[in-house]
Amino acid sequence: IIDYILEEIEQIPEVDRIFITTNEKFEDNFQKYLSKRDEDIYKLVIEKQESEEEKYGAIGGMINVIEKQDPSDYLIIGGDNYYSFSIEDFIDFSFEKSAITNACFRVKSIEEAKNYGIVDFNEDKKILDFQEKPDTPKSKMASTACYFFPEKMLKVFDEYTAYWEGKISKSKYLDEPGRFIEWIVKRYDTFAFPFEGRWVDIGTREGYLRAEKEISEGNTIRGIVNNSEIGENVTVLEGTKVRNSEIENSIVFENCVIDKAILKNSIIGDNTNVSEKDIREGLIKDL
Repeated sequence: IIDYILEEIEQIPEVDRIFITTNEKFEDNFQKYLSKRDEDIYKLVIEKQESEEEKYGAIGGMINVIEKQDPSDYLIIGGDNYYSFSIEDFIDFSFEKSAITNACFRVKSIEEAKNYGIVDFNEDKKILDFQEKPDTPKSKMASTACYFFPEKMLKVFDEYTAYWEGKISKSKYLDEPGRFIEWIVKRYDTFAFPFEGRWVDIGTREGYLRAEKEISEGNTIRGIVNNSEIGENVTVLEGTKVRNSEIENSIVFENCVIDKAILKNSIIGDNTNVSEKDIREGLIKDL
């Protein structure tokens, strides 16, 4: 997923630095990953933490990068999203508006809209209202984790932190980008960049499986599969052995053993053994 984002950003002339922010748990993974890319343009920013409760959260992660760098314009993209729009077009739109902007996608139904931040905007694309996961959405236009903050508006991060200081725990307000945008819209001109095509949020099991189907060309079978029925949208990774099983719309990570099992609409974590189980819509690790 990150490859799709980074390969496009690397080609945009206006981008002169790319920061990837993550916590200590994944530091080694990303060091290895970035060693295969043009490291001159990249910087890995690690969020130091002693416990799960000390995680920065999404907004905290942004602040952790911005406050340590020279002021500049910032394009911020959540690494758990797959987009089909042109990021360069989004940047051009943002420069034209010279304001905070947010890429938005029309979801299929009002019911689905209840799961996202929903924006309502006028003909000039100025956001008039922002509802975070509303019970009664005003539209089907969902906010995605793609934002532009011009240098002159970086002050909103400090203002937002100061607003919540002492009112609510940082672990909560710094982990909710939708609440942040909702807060900004009430105070500053903020614009929507509506796009068509594809958008998948892989923060859920359903989204992850949908992204795999969108991006992959057929099944990906890198493990050993014997005497098994393999349906559509199936990924079986290296070191995994599947025998006498039925798998459909599922991902099985590395070094698993799947024996006499049924897996449908599920994700199986690495080094997991599944024997004589019927798992549907599951997210399984170390069974």
